[in-house]
Amino acid sequence: MILTSDYLWYKLFNTKGLGIKSLHKIYDVLTQQNMSVVDLFKLDSERFHSIFSSHNKGKYSSINFDNIISNDESKIYFNYQKIKEDGFKIISLEHEEYPKNVKDKMQDDAPPILFCKGYIPLLNTLGVSIVGSRDVDEFAVLLTKSIAGSLALKGYNVTSGYAKGVDTSAHLGALENDGTTTAILSYGINYLSIRKDFRQFDWEKNTLFVTQFQPYEKFSGRNAMARNKLVCSMSKAVVVIASGPEIDSSGKMSGTYDAGKTALLMNIPLFVLSPTLFEKAPQGNIDLINKGGIEIKNGNDIISNYENNIANHSNTQLADSKNNSSSSQFNLF
Repeated sequence: MILTSDYLWYKLFNTKGLGIKSLHKIYDVLTQQNMSVVDLFKLDSERFHSIFSSHNKGKYSSINFDNIISNDESKIYFNYQKIKEDGFKIISLEHEEYPKNVKDKMQDDAPPILFCKGYIPLLNTLGVSIVGSRDVDEFAVLLTKSIAGSLALKGYNVTSGYAKGVDTSAHLGALENDGTTTAILSYGINYLSIRKDFRQFDWEKNTLFVTQFQPYEKFSGRNAMARNKLVCSMSKAVVVIASGPEIDSSGKMSGTYDAGKTALLMNIPLFVLSPTLFEKAPQGNIDLINKGGIEIKNGNDIISNYENNIANHSNTQLADSKNNSSSSQFNLF
């Protein structure tokens, strides 16, 4: 058995008692010691204890030699081999291709490993995320594709969540304009299927699928909310097409609204489609604009705001552009 970095991180990911915080603690200690995960698994008990003795107390008590180094791994290695055979790559915190933006924005909440399939360089490509409701009309679908296409033509990688509705329209809008797209999944890789609409494109070169969840994990509302943080942190800006209120009359939380709020909390520029474009203004759009989202009417609004203001770190110009956004003319194509 060859002890590679990606396998050993996968082993840690499956070690009993090691959660995200513990894995980050291990990563931090290894970084401080100028060590890799391969070096970790070469340690004897005495050396392991000397390095981690001050870091394995309380909630980090699972960071101990017997639990980590001596953990039975026959099943873990079998599952790892299956992941590799299915064409997925494991990108750990110490991997040079782990997205820098995710580390910066999510910090100790950043997923310890990412399961990826497709064009890996997209992990660190300049990107814009597009989010929105699953249930939208044809107008919203066309508008989403138009915005995604505009971004793709300017060289931006379009990121979204691979759900039906706005997400799928965003991915296809980028691909239809010879652009690239990243799909962030809310479930494990065992449940990934390449949609028919994607198969007409060279998706292996233009698309990247990413998930932070164990291969066997199914979709859940909790996973979808956790996925939103990764969707936002993977990009330099987030675009909301159509959002319901934060919590509707039945008590259900809006995933799109949560993504928009997450972008604001992460200090990621948030663009929100103008409520005036809809026959019935989406309440979430109104609320997110009131909270600091930049009102836009087309893809060119996003590009001009980003390139003229955000990329130049000019907060004054950003505020001015927000105040003047209502003067932008709607242009679907």
